[in-house]
Amino acid sequence: MSKIGIASVVTLLWLACALAIDRWIVAPYCAACVKALTMDLRIRLPAAEFYYPRVSVLVLLIPPMVLLALYLVPWRHLRTAHEWRDALERWCLPWFWLIVLVVLTVVGESVFILLKNNLAAALTGVAEQFSLTMSLTVFRRYQPISLTASLFGLLGLLIGAYLFIAKGVKQAFDRPST
Repeated sequence: MSKIGIASVVTLLWLACALAIDRWIVAPYCAACVKALTMDLRIRLPAAEFYYPRVSVLVLLIPPMVLLALYLVPWRHLRTAHEWRDALERWCLPWFWLIVLVVLTVVGESVFILLKNNLAAALTGVAEQFSLTMSLTVFRRYQPISLTASLFGLLGLLIGAYLFIAKGVKQAFDRPST
């Protein structure tokens, strides 16, 4: 299996594990932690609908980033500045590509909204059959970010997800050639 395939499987497994950890481990012991910042995602295609239930962003992001930081510590060269710099750069890669994922989704949908009146009605109709809905919620009352997109936003999400896995997750685990 290629490294991108392994990174994809690891990412999908983590999404499943994060949901289980959120529901069965964190929620019974720290309900405020689960409610602090949550995310839910719904993707609707003409033939199917995918729903990733509301999950704590703290559980979704913090454990893998802490584990990645521990993995990247240059244990054999603790006093070497360039090893620490390289570790920090590789630790930041997933964060950067996660931001790119959101930006590509927003840009894709914004371009569609701007060009909607100039596109053929058939293309607009097809694009609107696809939908993406994502929202972040703080303490179940305040939604600082809510994103709704059609086909073009969904394409931006898919391209961003590929870049996140290929350039963020995969390259974070690649050992530099020395």
